[in-house]
Amino acid sequence: MLSFYGKQFSTVEINHSFYRMPKESVLLSWAASVPQGFRFALKANQKITHIQRLRNCEDTLKRFLEVASVLSDGDHLGPILVQVPPNFKFDKTLLEEFLGLKPPAFQFAFEVRHASWYTEETYAALRKHNVALCLAETETLAPPELLTADFTYVRLRKENYTTKELAAWKKRFDGWMGQGIDVFAYCKHEDEGKAPAYAKQILGK
Repeated sequence: MLSFYGKQFSTVEINHSFYRMPKESVLLSWAASVPQGFRFALKANQKITHIQRLRNCEDTLKRFLEVASVLSDGDHLGPILVQVPPNFKFDKTLLEEFLGLKPPAFQFAFEVRHASWYTEETYAALRKHNVALCLAETETLAPPELLTADFTYVRLRKENYTTKELAAWKKRFDGWMGQGIDVFAYCKHEDEGKAPAYAKQILGK
């Protein structure tokens, strides 16, 4: 299945790592089944974001990144998605401390779900560390079209998209890529299997 997927698309978001980090051997087997340059975006483990809530998580984060780094061979490691809980409010000091733990070689995308984060202070901190603000669109949330890094991370989470809406996103992606910005975009996985069709429509396949 993954080898077939790898022939259709160039990246995938791994949600499993939020619940349990795959073993290095599993990551290597995934990498062996896709073309060189195919990127795996890994969701940061819940211990980092939901249990420790970014506090005193240096050892946990270090171990997570050590395992993830096995994907670097073959250029298979994509961004690390750091998604904080919906009730997690803006904390400037904590944000700065956490972002300071990011090794330069890794790409981080930061997804917030509380309105208090949408401030210039947040954006400035993300820019300082070259961390992308995750643009996660849902039925109730339209994120700011804001770039805070040399790449962007987009999650299209609505249940249904019209052709017009997908075309609008494609136009944004093309514009960003024209500026030299790498775009990592993922459609919501659901049982009806719409996500691959949406992704192909955006890619013009």
